[in-house]
Amino acid sequence: MYFRSMIRLFLKPGREASVSRRHPWVFSGAVASREGDGSDGRAEVLDSAGNSMALGAYSPHSQIVARLWSFDGRAPDVDLFRERFAAARRLRFEVLPAETTGYRAVNSEGDRCPGVLVDVFGEVAVIELLTEGTERWREDLELAAREIFTPGRLVVRQTGAERDRGSKVSARSEDFTPVPFLENGLRFIADVSSGQKTGFYLDQRENRARLRSLAGGKSVLDLFSYSGAFSISGLAGGARRAVDVDSSDAALSLAGEHRRVNGFPVEAADFVRADVFEDLRRRAAAREVWDIVVCDPPAFAKKRGDLSRAARGYQDVNRLAMSLVAPGGWLLTCSCSGLLSSDLFQKIVFSASLEAGRPFALVARRGAGADHPVSLDCPEGEYLKGFWLVRQG
Repeated sequence: MYFRSMIRLFLKPGREASVSRRHPWVFSGAVASREGDGSDGRAEVLDSAGNSMALGAYSPHSQIVARLWSFDGRAPDVDLFRERFAAARRLRFEVLPAETTGYRAVNSEGDRCPGVLVDVFGEVAVIELLTEGTERWREDLELAAREIFTPGRLVVRQTGAERDRGSKVSARSEDFTPVPFLENGLRFIADVSSGQKTGFYLDQRENRARLRSLAGGKSVLDLFSYSGAFSISGLAGGARRAVDVDSSDAALSLAGEHRRVNGFPVEAADFVRADVFEDLRRRAAAREVWDIVVCDPPAFAKKRGDLSRAARGYQDVNRLAMSLVAPGGWLLTCSCSGLLSSDLFQKIVFSASLEAGRPFALVARRGAGADHPVSLDCPEGEYLKGFWLVRQG
């Protein structure tokens, strides 16, 4: 398939193996030469002998210079977008729990749509274009999303050019209306205009459900709480108290609204605006004890150079959190840093338990839900790590 503005990327000798294995990322260092301008966002990847291998989205300012959509010569066009979106939609019908209208509808590489996310919140769908190449396909991707998911409204977030350049993502949509949706029968509100991710952390649904099943009669401390969804799940499971700690006034305001719409009391003392590390140190010094502590910080490592600093941050926050857990109590500790492996995260948490002087057992590992599939061809898509730890003794 030939597009007049498509760029052709010729790989260096010996750099074809990952593409032959259907890995969807081509790094700039693997490219020997380029032909064409790539102004339509499309790239053809060829081996060193000039044989076509794959087609995908072109990101000239990213280390990942191409994200590959097809390995059989099919064009990345509106027909392929419809096909991939329809397959993703069928999967969600099979895996979503009852009374749930908020979910990840298209999960980038996991649905063979690299550089594209679609989240659905009730009657509203949010499509996020994660690369400069997919931003150039906006019109066709919007058309396919409207046809397949038939949302009442479609909100588009373009963050690709900023991400490709390593800039701070500052996506704001034109839609400032809070969007209600259900998760396992509980009522939530997505901030699709300026909230985190596309408006809500949909990837923690299964961990929230597990917390709900454990919370009866217990106290819950939710650190880095954002809009308080873990606390809502705990209260729905019969928790006697749940406290949200976050540095954002806007997030805590939304957390209060979540309690109101679900029929739970809204007490000012249950919402703490603070630097979470400082708040943890204060609580540890006061020898506070909680039955369930949730520690779900933002990504501490966004590039490889951050890993050492991130490891120290995760160890510090887990050491402090562990000091608050009652004997027999639970700690859910999470990392959403894709660069931090599950094995390394477990070693960090082990070191934190030694420093805290508290014995813990790892009871369960939980990642994102089934609406966040991970391609076997691209294991890097498995970013979320959640460890359920019980304090022993």
